[in-house]
Amino acid sequence: MLRLFLGLYLTLALGFAVSITTVEHAFTWWFGWAGEEYYRDAVRGPAYSLVEQVRPLSTEARVQRLHELQPHYGLALSLVEKAQLDLQPHEKALLAGDKLVVREELTRFIAPIDNGSQVLQIDLPNEPNIALLYSAGAYAMLSCLLGIVLFFWVRPHWRDLERLREAAQRFGENDFSARLYLSRRSNIRELAEHFNQMAARIEGLIANQRELTNGVSHELRTPIARLTFELDQLRRLATTHECGALIDDMHADLGDLEEMVSELLTYASLERGASEIQRQTIEAASWIDSVLGSVALEAEAAGVQLYLDACTVQDTRIEPRYMARAVINLLRNAIRYADTQVRVRLEWDDAGYVLQVEDDGPGVPFAAREKIFEPFSRLDASRDRRTGGFGLGLALVRRVSQWHGGQAGVFDAVGGGARFVLRWPHIDN
Repeated sequence: MLRLFLGLYLTLALGFAVSITTVEHAFTWWFGWAGEEYYRDAVRGPAYSLVEQVRPLSTEARVQRLHELQPHYGLALSLVEKAQLDLQPHEKALLAGDKLVVREELTRFIAPIDNGSQVLQIDLPNEPNIALLYSAGAYAMLSCLLGIVLFFWVRPHWRDLERLREAAQRFGENDFSARLYLSRRSNIRELAEHFNQMAARIEGLIANQRELTNGVSHELRTPIARLTFELDQLRRLATTHECGALIDDMHADLGDLEEMVSELLTYASLERGASEIQRQTIEAASWIDSVLGSVALEAEAAGVQLYLDACTVQDTRIEPRYMARAVINLLRNAIRYADTQVRVRLEWDDAGYVLQVEDDGPGVPFAAREKIFEPFSRLDASRDRRTGGFGLGLALVRRVSQWHGGQAGVFDAVGGGARFVLRWPHIDN
């Protein structure tokens, strides 16, 4: 609120200062002739009296006389040669017409004396210092009053904007029921209503998407289970080698479908938001060993060696089931595309935990490094459909990292291939 108040206050104060100065100069320029006539008439009487007293005297006597009269008039009186004044044509015309010339912002007056070479210069006394103090005090009081009025004007706006920000933050943290209700007098009530409409639409879309994902996933499992049972029965009846190989391929396809359904269900459950996460303190070395052990057979079947290069973290704060699933997905992805080896590191830096999985495969093109983390996204070159997977594994990895308040990315490995990096901070529940 302080930033908004100061910004508006300084803007208005500067605007008022510029406006007042502009108006003052504009009116002085437009109506200066009226002020000049007023002051000429006001000073005309004293000027006539002074001129009449010094007219018959010589130059030296005039100076002496003005010196004697000055204390009684309260004006600065002096004799000046016309040649020293650099008179303008209109000023010369005024003096020729026996009229006063007004100068120095209406504070200096020049009166003719017998149309001679000398003129009488009359200067008004300087304004007292109190005038400056009065102006400064007036502007200071105006600034204070402006600040008070602006504060009471800004306060309800800031309060409503803060409530809107909090509602948007809750909505961004997956509290899709967050709504904002403001008074009818609020100036942003219409904005709040649009926010509520948007939130309701998004909540409905997400609910429909979750229902569809869960429904499709559960419905797929029923025919998968029936097909598995029927294939087992067919295997008992089949005797030829060709029939057995075909049944094995069908079982593999069913396994892929089961894996896809499992990934879908896991991804859908993660969509419920980070508010449901329950972190636990896990002993890092044993946890990473168990994760590597879960894919050891797959690596051996693919002819790939798994190496744990380093585990410098003693404990880690994670949701063990989902984080293990994410790391397993990274390992399986690396095993699919590695030529000979996959290396794993779990370390700690200033930002939190860092888990790296490197393979010596073909790597990931720079242009596709964001795309591969999108659901159902696969590369078209070396990492194609024949290598297995449905494009959900890496999407789940990124979702798990975000769920833990971190991020996932892919880079070039030192010796070639891809290096996947999973980061997440240490957060106590």
